Amino acid sequence: MSTQRVLVLCHDVQKIGSLIQVPSLKDVHISIFQDWESSAAALRKEHFSVIIAQIIVPNDSAAKFVSRILSLASKTPLVLVLAENDGRSVLDALKGGASEILFEENLGDSLVATLEKYLSSKGCMLHSMSIDGLFDFCIPIITTTDMNLLATTILDKLREALGDSFGVFFKEDGENNDEPYTIYSSVGFANEDAVMFFLRNFGKSIISQAVSSPIVIPMDRLDGDLPVGQWPFDVTRFLLPLRFDLESGVSLYSVIGLHGALDGGSINNLVFLCRQAHLALINSERSAQVQSLIYIDDLTKLHNFRYLNVVIDREIKRSERYRNLFSVLFMDIDFFKRVNDTHGHLVGSRVLQEVGAVLKSCVRDSDTVIRYGGDEFVVLLVDTSSEEAIFVAERMRKAVENEQLAQSMGIEMRLTVSIGVASFPEHATTKQHLLNLADQAMYRGKESTRNVVYLAQPQKFP
Repeated sequence: MSTQRVLVLCHDVQKIGSLIQVPSLKDVHISIFQDWESSAAALRKEHFSVIIAQIIVPNDSAAKFVSRILSLASKTPLVLVLAENDGRSVLDALKGGASEILFEENLGDSLVATLEKYLSSKGCMLHSMSIDGLFDFCIPIITTTDMNLLATTILDKLREALGDSFGVFFKEDGENNDEPYTIYSSVGFANEDAVMFFLRNFGKSIISQAVSSPIVIPMDRLDGDLPVGQWPFDVTRFLLPLRFDLESGVSLYSVIGLHGALDGGSINNLVFLCRQAHLALINSERSAQVQSLIYIDDLTKLHNFRYLNVVIDREIKRSERYRNLFSVLFMDIDFFKRVNDTHGHLVGSRVLQEVGAVLKSCVRDSDTVIRYGGDEFVVLLVDTSSEEAIFVAERMRKAVENEQLAQSMGIEMRLTVSIGVASFPEHATTKQHLLNLADQAMYRGKESTRNVVYLAQPQKFP
């Protein structure tokens, strides 16, 4: 975005200069003149984003002075500063084309805020964007389905369009979570700790004021003490809090900091952008739900074999980055074929469901239980060494052994499982080798006594 320029015509250069020495205007090029000839020459030579003017031509009425300026800059917003609230002068100036009237006695409170408002509107791409241009601008949002990437795209496009100072896209989590918020994306903060600090202090206040339609609010509407002397809060005067309600009942939130208020044209186009963002978020949630079905076993409702590659690849990357351990349990129901042969496949299906539920009850939420196929299951235990995995495997083996299965179908039976254990990177450093070792350990158990846990043999190098 090119540097914005402001033209100021005033009697007291020092006074006006001191009023506009604020962080939010530090990147704005401001030209201050005391005489009409210099001002007129600058208006003929350069384009300005906004003009702030006191009547500096002797004997000019408010209407005549406005006409004098607009004859040289007809499309530039003109803010006229009057010495006193003379109703006739105000009316004549506004009729003549002045955008706004300020009064000298209130300049200390109103000048900077007025400048920020007009600069924000002129620096806002949405201000003059056509419908076709707006639709093209939204294409990166419309075509993104990954939730995290979409959140980043929405913030990036808002920043590009509005020139915001900071932004956060987040979700409020339940009270039982370690952190009260999930951060999907952020801009303008030093690091994620700074983002979380901001949300811990102001998240509740932002959520309480966020609505689905864009409404700009003053920064001081936030509850709590803002670090106003620190970037980006030193240049932020307004906030745009938004709420996006998804079909699942979850609400996502974004908030961006603005240098100034937005005009009606920008708000109207922003409504369109936010609507596209909302539809894209709903589509992203639907896509995630469909994607999850690809990884769910129809019978047991556990994850299926397709998910095994996803979760192991994820844990290998975590292990390589953070040196975490993880373990894989490969298990098979002993003599399961006899169940189908004796009682039929309906009973066999019920047994698979109940064994899956037993295995699920033995592990943490962070662990993953997978129906690999037929009567085989795989369990991935995060942050778990081989010694700890053996302990968990024994707990599973005993739980299955002690469970009375298929009671709801008028049958009582007990079954056992044979389990093989392999750990990363203790036994293997690749996905396929790890799975092969766990599978081999399981078959060693099936070839011996069954109803047993076997640990993989460490990999050997020549």
